[in-house]
Amino acid sequence: MFHSLRLAPCLALLLPIACYAGGDPYDPPEGVGIYPDDPPPIEPEELSDDRDDSPRIYGGQKVNKCGWPSAVSLGGSCTGTLVHPQLVIYAAHCGQDYSKVHFGDDIWSGFDVATEYCKANSYTLGQGNDWAFCKLAQPVNDVPIVPVLMGCEVAALQQGQLVTTVGYGYAEDNSYGYKREVTMPIQSLSATGEIRIGGSGKDSCQGDSGGPTFIQLDDGSWRVFGITSYGGACGGGGWYSMMHKGMTWFEGQSGIDLTPCHTASGGWSPSAGCGGFPTGPSQGGGAWPNACVDGPVSGGYSDTCGAPYADPDPEPEPEPEPQSPCPACDLFSGSLAGSGASAVEPDGAYYYSGVSGTHRGYLFGPGNADFDLELYRWNGYSWAKVKTSESPSSTEVVEYNGSKGYYTWVVYAYSGGGAYDLYLDWP
Repeated sequence: MFHSLRLAPCLALLLPIACYAGGDPYDPPEGVGIYPDDPPPIEPEELSDDRDDSPRIYGGQKVNKCGWPSAVSLGGSCTGTLVHPQLVIYAAHCGQDYSKVHFGDDIWSGFDVATEYCKANSYTLGQGNDWAFCKLAQPVNDVPIVPVLMGCEVAALQQGQLVTTVGYGYAEDNSYGYKREVTMPIQSLSATGEIRIGGSGKDSCQGDSGGPTFIQLDDGSWRVFGITSYGGACGGGGWYSMMHKGMTWFEGQSGIDLTPCHTASGGWSPSAGCGGFPTGPSQGGGAWPNACVDGPVSGGYSDTCGAPYADPDPEPEPEPEPQSPCPACDLFSGSLAGSGASAVEPDGAYYYSGVSGTHRGYLFGPGNADFDLELYRWNGYSWAKVKTSESPSSTEVVEYNGSKGYYTWVVYAYSGGGAYDLYLDWP
């Protein structure tokens, strides 16, 4: 977050921006701008690892190990939020020269992920459009993602509602580089789409810029909505841009669908990913870089703004492979090209049965066709049809008690085509 700092005495000639004093620090005098005080990018070895358990982020504290895992560090100077396996949202005033983002409980441990590119919106301070994003070179699929607050869910942003801000910025003791959290109330919402949060010693500070603010919904699941933007002296509260206001820009510029339950404009449009959202992202568990454990999630599909996603009708189970209908049967397989086609079995020929007995044929064809099965006997002059099965499917059974003689079978395609299996047995 970048703050207009109050300095005493005010060196007005040397620091006309940083030393503004008097009036509301969120409303600078006409003609005076507010510029970022966020520290420049730093390397981990530039900082000492002298942790203690004192409160952080002006009234907050260090996160649990692996707590708020989707909050990331950008160059050691700003904070961002993983809102999709391949996209991090942060603040435009942080710039767009980031070659990597850092995941971890501090800027010394964890792991880095390279960016493909970063892009900042052309923003105007005070207009609630302090938006930027980095598209990652590779997706991060093992970090639980808190979805963006969208659509009717935005109604939860009310004056006095407690929310939680996370960042790697400065604390009261001037320490820096640890991921911290602070829970504080919403103060007001502006007509330009910004939201003012904190005060009375609870706040974000330099280095928290671009970082997330989270809110818990009535169903117990969490959403992310805030982008830390600017304010006055650390501890006095600050102004935040809101992610849902920029969703059309985020999705349009990145080409990625970031809203599993909504359209970019906030309409309810649940997908298969609309559910199973984190209910305890602050709890953490395990340890970085690769042993963080998944926390609790909401059950089933979300219905915060409408009917939950409905699973499509399951694909019909494939028909089981036909089993031999009789132990003594021989299998003959073939294929018919389409309606009117036929095939002679066994293998385009006939057979001789030297005794009287039962001739059996079991035909199994494709489910979308109608095949018939016919048995013929040689009468000394021609082939005479002695038995047939003509059901409206491609599964047919023929059994015929006949005297000794020559026999043959015909598989006929009444409609459709495809492969078939024919099991035959004769005396």
